[in-house]
Amino acid sequence: MSHSLGIDLGTTFVAAAVAEDGHAEMVPLGDASVVAHAAVHVGESGSVTTGDAAARRAVSDPDRVAHDLKRRLGDPTPVVLGGVPFLVTTLLGTVLRGVLDRVVEASGREPDTVVLTHPANWGPLRCRAFADVAAAAGLTRYSTVTEPEAAAAYHGTTRHLETGEVVAVYDLGGGTFDATVLRRTADGTEVVGAPDGIERLGGSDFDDAVLAHVDAVAGGLLHRLDLGDARTAVALARLRQDCTAAKEALSFDTEATVPVFLPGRQLEVRLTREEFEALIRVPVESTLHALGRTLRTAAVAPGDLSAVLLVGGSSQIPLIAEMVSQEFGCPAVVDAHPKHAVALGAAVLGRRRARTGLTRVPVPRLQEAAPATVAATATGAATATVAAPPTSTEPPSRPVAAASRAGSPPAGPAGPPPGSPSSGPGAPSSSAAAHPTAGVPAPGPPGEGTPGGADGPKGPPALLAVAVLLLVALLGVTVLLTGRGSPSGQDDGSAAAAPPSAAAVPAPEVPAIAPVAASVPVPSTTGTIPIGETPGYVVASPDGRRLYVAQRAAGTVSVVDTAVDQVVATIDVPSGPPQYVTLSPDGTRAYVSVWDDDRTVAAVSVLDTSTGEFGATVPMRSRPYVSAVSPDGTRLYVPNHDSDVLSVLDTRTAALVAEIEVPPNPHWVELTPDGTRAYVADHDSNVVAVVDTATDAVVDEVPVGTSPHSVAVHRSRPLVANVNYDAASVSVIDTDSNEVLATVPVGEGPQDVTWSADGRFAYVTNVRDSTLSVLSAEDFTVTATLPTGTSPTSVTVLPDGRKGYVSDLDSGTLTVLDLTG
Repeated sequence: MSHSLGIDLGTTFVAAAVAEDGHAEMVPLGDASVVAHAAVHVGESGSVTTGDAAARRAVSDPDRVAHDLKRRLGDPTPVVLGGVPFLVTTLLGTVLRGVLDRVVEASGREPDTVVLTHPANWGPLRCRAFADVAAAAGLTRYSTVTEPEAAAAYHGTTRHLETGEVVAVYDLGGGTFDATVLRRTADGTEVVGAPDGIERLGGSDFDDAVLAHVDAVAGGLLHRLDLGDARTAVALARLRQDCTAAKEALSFDTEATVPVFLPGRQLEVRLTREEFEALIRVPVESTLHALGRTLRTAAVAPGDLSAVLLVGGSSQIPLIAEMVSQEFGCPAVVDAHPKHAVALGAAVLGRRRARTGLTRVPVPRLQEAAPATVAATATGAATATVAAPPTSTEPPSRPVAAASRAGSPPAGPAGPPPGSPSSGPGAPSSSAAAHPTAGVPAPGPPGEGTPGGADGPKGPPALLAVAVLLLVALLGVTVLLTGRGSPSGQDDGSAAAAPPSAAAVPAPEVPAIAPVAASVPVPSTTGTIPIGETPGYVVASPDGRRLYVAQRAAGTVSVVDTAVDQVVATIDVPSGPPQYVTLSPDGTRAYVSVWDDDRTVAAVSVLDTSTGEFGATVPMRSRPYVSAVSPDGTRLYVPNHDSDVLSVLDTRTAALVAEIEVPPNPHWVELTPDGTRAYVADHDSNVVAVVDTATDAVVDEVPVGTSPHSVAVHRSRPLVANVNYDAASVSVIDTDSNEVLATVPVGEGPQDVTWSADGRFAYVTNVRDSTLSVLSAEDFTVTATLPTGTSPTSVTVLPDGRKGYVSDLDSGTLTVLDLTG
């Protein structure tokens, strides 16, 4: 008898369910649980293990285990296992293939319909990558549905919903949060309003919070471990598992104990439910704000909801139901097994749909990513650079690419020259690899054919790991750090790479990320850092350990160590006066805008931050202002102030690949998190231009105040803040409608704006009256005005949200901000 299969491929777990004869049931995937870990282990011999067996090997063989892969989907940077790079899509495809095999083995037959689920806020880039996952699994025909729609479908089988009844879905899983409003129709359910979410917030981050608590109780012991000791890697992997177990135990008990067995030190750390709830309350509050925004876009009052459905493993935490009920005044309904609801609902929907016809093809063994060059960093961690993954949905008929190995020459560039046809099934053209948004079709209705979805990934980094995640980089797993984009895909030996030389600047250390702190309405200033003459622009590195300060009159870039708030290096800029600095998201490159008042030079120079040496210098049409890197790391967008164009550079070759005409005098550009739109402040036109990065064309112009100068894109909400220099105001733009939501008066001469790490506030530097305005993201009011040094020109915030820095042009200093109070 025919049956349908629903698969929920999550961040930490994967679940599968089958439906036939009007009944749906889970398919056991784990060793002792219905769900299995979404993990992959690659052995020394090339053997591949997935699921719980792979997760167990994380303790004994941590450098060969990949997990939390769904968070990385869409990132072209490979995952390094045992010194060999693999595409994220290939690894996730291996997990999916393992599930398909397990289901067929359990049922004795192939399902006739397969439904895969994905977050409601995924856009074309993520959905395209998801199609690559299915192709890597050998699955060529299937349908998709968003996770909240699947959860609502299952809820409808356990509780009758009347036509017109409205429910909200609160989906807090292992790595992401999604909020959706659904209305029951005669034919099923429909999404109402715009789904919202937080891209990097879930159970994994709560595990990190417990780990941070353990470290604090132990007096910072984890920070002092010898990461070169193999025993440390094993001990830390076990400790993280114990932190996860303690977190899960606190859903049913009032206290738990975390055993800590580290080289030379053993102890036990007691954690109560009250302490745990205090650790996670701030990020949980952010999920309530996201759900509230979704309700507002749907024009649904909380009183109109019949229930809020709690979905995802993390929704079992008692605090979640308590806070949801208090906030929205309606029942919070959590299933006995919230990890199962999405898979069960997908299977149910599969039975209701027309047969899609499952087709699976033979899949080669797990393949490596290329062109990749694996090299040892200063800490011994393996890293790699790689071209963007294939975007074809056809199953690979040959290796995805051939990786460079010891004793073999490095692989050459993947794919044919730009503009030529692909060389074979599954191989991307180089233009597609360099610009993944090109050629991506607009998503259709969710669930039809291959994946489709709503808007792209959102969100700033939420509660992440403490310093112990140094281990992750040490063991070769590339960590994605959310800054103004995503990791660069720069090729080894490209024209944009700086030449090697003796290190003039301390090499960037492996990132250690603390949990994101809650910002406060009234921050404080804690002092100043002497820099020297004309510090005109400051930007923080993605790991938060360094500041880069452009000093135009001095002709230098100063490097500040944020641990001690002191200048540790000064780098001469030979091409001309440095005005602005934009960092690649992995922090390895700094793109320095260079020009002088006489307009004799206009260029972008590329700085290797590990050596302190400059490589390529690319001439621009006219004075280059503040640039932005695309999320895939392959494009640099540079506003040319006097020629009314936005130049687009290929970061791997330093070549100019496009010029986009924009309204006069573009000052500043920033991209949305999914990279599909660029917002450009056009100083003399009194508009913010909206650029479609797939077509390299202006698609809208948003009228704002007089002399728009700087823009800042919110990382988790559809907002752009723009400062109007001569109007002394901030325009807040709704990116869904490209309309101004609010115009907020601030100080005189607002020149720069930056969001806090948690997205609650925006910070505005007012150059004419030497103040900093603090703007609330909830009601768009000014909550504080702080004095700074003379002529504050820019502001930057560290990724952990605790400190900010203001460049004081005429004081020669940086003002240090305590953003937590």
